[in-house]
Amino acid sequence: MPGLVKVGHSTKDPELRAQELNNTGAPHPYVVEYEMLIEEPFRVEKQAHRALQDFRERKEWFRCSCEEAIVAIQRVAGSEIISETFKRADREQTEKRRKDQEEAESCRKFVDSQIGLQEIGVHSKYDSLLSSQFPVHPLWQYWIACAIAGYIIVTILSPKISDASAILFSWIGGMIAAAIVKQLVESTRQDSTEYKAIMQEQQAKLEEARTAITVLCPTPACQRKLRFEVNKLLAPNVGIWTCPACKAQVDPFKV
Repeated sequence: MPGLVKVGHSTKDPELRAQELNNTGAPHPYVVEYEMLIEEPFRVEKQAHRALQDFRERKEWFRCSCEEAIVAIQRVAGSEIISETFKRADREQTEKRRKDQEEAESCRKFVDSQIGLQEIGVHSKYDSLLSSQFPVHPLWQYWIACAIAGYIIVTILSPKISDASAILFSWIGGMIAAAIVKQLVESTRQDSTEYKAIMQEQQAKLEEARTAITVLCPTPACQRKLRFEVNKLLAPNVGIWTCPACKAQVDPFKV
């Protein structure tokens, strides 16, 4: 079919299966471009279909090149391929496309890892800032303070109460009061203008970390911080990057 590729499996010789299909009244002849011998063809077929989902027309038909389909099949099959035969498909073009895809995936993983490290750095910086400006006290500190305050209030209001009862009441009441007080303190802190400003600044820095990666110029005498936008890094044929300070060539994937 012009512009369409059928990806499927058969227990028969693929050429014989193509001849059978040609006898079903198809408007265009079935042509075997590529065949693979593998032990679990059904599993490989299903996984290859998922890998080619963006190109699916219907059922086993995909609007892509033969080479794109072959790369998907090869990547799914991996080391389980027993044998493969390129009937009409271009082996060299398939190999080039496979290498391009692997390189693109490698670049994507590198960029994702760098973004992850940058996000960790931002979180660490602002967590430290919040801890220093808005220290979070553990519940037990509130509990002790509320229990002591409760004991004093109970003994003043009920001077005849026994020490054991006053301690028990203040201990239980202090625990409840501590949870309430801690929640109020935390809520007040998060509603403050200073706290919100820090959180907004953190969010802005996280957005910056997700849209570009920062690396150092590899030239020892320069070491300038260089910022590379993610969408440009992952675009095909990005060309050569140079440091604006020392004019040295920079490969952000190898710095």
